[in-house]
Amino acid sequence: MFKTIKINKKIVKALLYLIIILFIVYACKTTSNILNEKIYINQLKEKYPDLSYYIDEVSKMSKKERIGLLLMVGIKDKVLSEETIKTLKENNIIGVILFDYNIKDEKQLRKLTSDLRKYVNSNILISIDQEGGEVNRIAFDPLKDISPKNIGDSNSIEYAYDIAYKKSKFLLDLGINVILGPLCDIPSDTNSYLYNRSFSTNADIVAEMVSNTVKAQRDAGIISVLKHFPGHGDTIVNSHNDFPIIDKTTNELLSNEFIPFKSGIEECAEMILVSHIKNKYIDNRYPASMSRKYADILENELGFNGVIITDDLAMTGSIDTGINFGINLISNVYENAEYMFKYIDADILSCARVLKMASENILSSRT
Repeated sequence: MFKTIKINKKIVKALLYLIIILFIVYACKTTSNILNEKIYINQLKEKYPDLSYYIDEVSKMSKKERIGLLLMVGIKDKVLSEETIKTLKENNIIGVILFDYNIKDEKQLRKLTSDLRKYVNSNILISIDQEGGEVNRIAFDPLKDISPKNIGDSNSIEYAYDIAYKKSKFLLDLGINVILGPLCDIPSDTNSYLYNRSFSTNADIVAEMVSNTVKAQRDAGIISVLKHFPGHGDTIVNSHNDFPIIDKTTNELLSNEFIPFKSGIEECAEMILVSHIKNKYIDNRYPASMSRKYADILENELGFNGVIITDDLAMTGSIDTGINFGINLISNVYENAEYMFKYIDADILSCARVLKMASENILSSRT
């Protein structure tokens, strides 16, 4: 009996030593991670002084709060429910996208956007696709029948500016601060499903219209989103159904597809939506929406330092996670936000860019 007790004491002692060693290893690793993050934060603040305040703010956030800064989701409501408020607040979700099923009339829409700011986040990003022509979510928009193609066919940059400015003011008055446009796509021919949604089949005309549209939207105070990078024009495949494939080198894209994006970037467009296109010359594994390589092209080749946003992750039915270097847009299942994105290690720089944009927009409480 006494021998058994002695052996058990040895086991207990060994286990205690093991626990102490594991604790020390964990503590050292945690300390190392904290020090590494502090070094990284200081490097970011030195490289991006205009983001210094927001980098500090993000550094104080939990992992879950950071992930929320990289989410823009669909909601079911016409009248904001307690369930939606709870989900958006608990997950710190920075943005929502509205569809026609969220909208009844002007009074209702104003109340919905006002309640989102009142009960969820005063700096929330509220976005919409309101291109005009084929794509409209607001039936009472007085400019809804004017399509990008109509604007391009006018060959008037003044007309492009005027329509974009009026539409932006209309949306802002309704409480919407992000417009998912303009389209920068260049259809290769009339068979493209984007033909009537695009300004022109000519890269230079598209670039001019994009430039003046972004300028008007910035002058009005709404956030612009250039889409669909790297360019959706040269495919007949609709990415709502599958992954389009456009195999072109970066140099080929620079000479055509990238021209309108460059034009919009030069006018300081705040965001760029990246599509689900696959291109073996850039990334033979992931679509553009999920690939860091396209983000690097935007920054290094086109000089873009704004916020990247994915195309709708629910579109193809084949994407079950998100990115850590930009906003994840998902249209219809906000309840899935917690499980779908819980493994994202949200990039501090990307979070700081989103936080700055959300905090300083014209409808923000900080303005």
